[in-house]
Parts: sequence; C-alpha cells; structure tokens
Amino acid sequence: MTLFLDQVIRDVKKTDVNEKDEMKHIMQAYAKHREVSAQESVARTCSLPLKKCSRNVVFIQTDENAVKMSLPMSRLKDVSPDSEQVWMSGLPDKYVERPETPEYERLCLADFASQYRTVYGQQTKGKNAVPLLNDKGHIQKRTVGKPAIIRFPRFSKEKDPERFYGRLLKLYFPHRSNDDLKSKECPTYEQFYKCGRKWGYEVRPLVDAMKKYEGHGQKIEKAMEKIQQEGLVVDAWNSFAPEVEVDRLECINQREHINHNEENEMDNVPDFAVDRTSSMAVPAIEAPKLSPDFVRKLYRSLNETQASIFYTVRDWCRKCVWGHNPDQFFYFVSGGAGCGKSHVIKCIHEEATKILRQLPRFRDQGDMSTPAVLLTAFTGTAAFNISGKTLHSMLKLPRSLKPPYLGLGNALDEMRAILSNAEILIIDEISMVSKELFAYVHWRFQQIKGNKKPFGGMSVLAVGDFYQLPPLGKAKPLCVYEEGVLDV
Repeated sequence: MTLFLDQVIRDVKKTDVNEKDEMKHIMQAYAKHREVSAQESVARTCSLPLKKCSRNVVFIQTDENAVKMSLPMSRLKDVSPDSEQVWMSGLPDKYVERPETPEYERLCLADFASQYRTVYGQQTKGKNAVPLLNDKGHIQKRTVGKPAIIRFPRFSKEKDPERFYGRLLKLYFPHRSNDDLKSKECPTYEQFYKCGRKWGYEVRPLVDAMKKYEGHGQKIEKAMEKIQQEGLVVDAWNSFAPEVEVDRLECINQREHINHNEENEMDNVPDFAVDRTSSMAVPAIEAPKLSPDFVRKLYRSLNETQASIFYTVRDWCRKCVWGHNPDQFFYFVSGGAGCGKSHVIKCIHEEATKILRQLPRFRDQGDMSTPAVLLTAFTGTAAFNISGKTLHSMLKLPRSLKPPYLGLGNALDEMRAILSNAEILIIDEISMVSKELFAYVHWRFQQIKGNKKPFGGMSVLAVGDFYQLPPLGKAKPLCVYEEGVLDV
C-alpha cells in the first residue's frame, strides 16, 4: 500500500489540480485498494505497539515535500475529504509560534513534538493549556513519564547531504524560521551544522546532544537499502503468521477485477445500497460457499492458540446436536492487527454452521437459508471483510440507542423468521461497540427469541482489540483502562 500510494502521489503531482483535489484523488485510491479496516491499516503501517500507535505517535514534517499531519488519531474519523480541518496548520507551524519565554525559546522541534500535544475545544480553557502566538491554537504538556514517540523522514548523508543536515537542524536545533538554520558565513545547512555558532555556542554540539531520538535509525536505513538492492529473500511475515497468506489468497479469489480507469467511481458498499424491491425486514445473510479443499487448508493453518478456541466452540456445537443442551457461552478473542482474528472467525463460522445445521429444527423445516451463526461487526468495512453484516443492518437498530428500548413492531415476525434459528452471534471489531449498542443488541435478541436470558439465549463470540479505535463520539467503550483497573 505504501508503494502504491507513493506512485499515486507522484502521478497526482504531475497534474494541474489544486491541493484539495489532490487529497481527494489520493483518498479515493486508498479506499478502493485497501483490504483491511481503517484501524488495522494504521496499526499495520506503523512499526509500533498498537496502544502507542492509536494515540501517542507524532508525525513530523521536516521537508517541504513531506505530508503535514497534526490531528490526533482519535480525531481522524471526524475528518471528511471536503473538511477544512485537513488543511489546518501542521506541527512545525505550531512550533515556530511557541511562546517567547526561556522555557520554550531553547526547545527543539523533537522535544516539542514529544513532550507537548495540541489541545482543542474545552481543553483550551484548562489551567495547563498554553496559547501559541498569532492565534495558532493551544498546547499542553503531556503527562510526566509519557512522552510521545516521534516519526520523521530520513535522508541519505552521502546522496543528499543538504536534506540530511537540514533534517538534523530542523529537529534538534531551536529555531523560529528556516532562516535561523543558516547564516551569511554558513549559507548551507551542512556548513551551519559543522561551523555555525549561535548564542555563543557551536551548533554541532548542541544538535548532537539532542539526537536521542535517532535510536537505531542508521541500522534501519542500511537494512532498507539492502532490501531495495537485493529484494526480499523470504516472506518473513508468513513464517510466523501463515494464516494471513490464506486470508490474502481468499481475498484475491473473491474480489472482483479492479478497473484502474475508473478510480473516481464510488464503491458499491452493500450496507449502504438499499434494495427497495425487497419486502424482507433484513438483507439476506449468507457467507460465500468455500470448497472443501480450501476449508481444510483453513483448518490446517490454525496455530495452537487459534485452534484452542476453534475446538472449544466446535465441541459446544456438537453437544447441541447430541441433545446435551450446553449452557450458552460468552467468549472474547483478542489480539493485535494481523494475528489472524478474521481467520479464526471464518474457521469457526464454517465448522459451526456445518454442525448446527444438523439440529432437528433445521431438518424439520427443510430451509437451510436461515443462518445458524451470525457474522456481524460495527462498521461496514469490518463486516464486509468477514462476509457479514453490520449490527445496525442485521437487527434494524434505531439511530438513538438511549433507553427506553424501542421494539421492532410490525417487523418482529419477519425478523423471527430469519434469525430465530441462530445459535451463535459473532461480533468483530468489538472495540468500536459501545455499552449502549451492546445493551441494545442484548434487548433485541431477547425480543426476537422471546427469551429473558442474556442475548435471548444466544452464545456470543466477541473478537477484537481494545487498543484499536474506540466507539464513535462520546460513547463509552465496553472496556476502559484506568490506572490499572479494568472496568468491563
């Protein structure tokens, strides 16, 4: 995806369009080619732990060709292609407008990005909020002991020395403008770094003293150059996560051919395309049929941890068919992006559906179109990736989820005809499901099933990672971490 977007950006730069149209073109290209949900794509792109990646990563522009981005991750979901927020000032612009006090005057851009954050709305009225010059916003010092990880572009010292030294000066030398990084005696970044003086001190020792953020950058650069010259010897990702390759091949087999000449056409997302010719209360719920050979490959690729939950659910389904009437289960499967959660979902759905279809009520009705296992997620993209439906679409949930509970009314009989035989509810991307939505799903199944048990007697398998995106707006997530206390 990085290489693809890089090529798209180069192509767009050659066209005679404004910045806003450039951004639209890039966002459309990304939307049509990504194969994972937005929150997973962020986590996979950054080589950082998910918890830090979702909130505490700062991208710094140190070159005029780099991309500006100063919005925190939690606000990205509120930005649309047409929003003016996309063009708000970047981090370097806020840095040069820092207060003119001794505390900030000797502060370099790297420390500014790592130790301070931009605040908005009511936070600007807090006692710790510091106003920037020229109405450029407000900043606030981060919690003690929790500086942000900073990421920035790198340049070759041998191939492009001016950009290399320019990056060092912009990151680690206090300045108010680029003119402060040069002088009449030292007209280039390299000369100013090696021979320049400021405040009676040599520039080079001041910059070198702040290079704590470099880490193992040189080793990474050498490794990247080696990869570019020699290519990848082995697919390292598949060596420890082979199930991901199975998912990738499945996606390639199922997706339609992409016509690159139709980049500006809107995607036909199933959850947003309303079929007004149908009288059904909910859309047809049916995952694509998989060949027996492909299913066997799916099962064989399960690792030990994945197989444990797979066989646990499998045994529960067999007890149902044998008439043992096992208690409903409530399982939570967690893991970082790319660890194979979607793979486990597909395996469980395929095996559980095959077993539960042997229940007497399925054989008596002779209707195998009603689902035994429900595949759901909060967002359309996440649901589409597992061949499922969104919770709102499947259960016809209202826009407002606040109590009191709003029943189905005339649609109840149709909903019961479709969902009454379901035994297992699978919810993917559980981190985006709020407490209000979870409660509404519980009430809805109680009404559909006519049962006062939790979720109307349905067994629930929740899958996701609470280090990824939280629910939208001010809704409360199911899992909250506060000073070592887990509140579920």
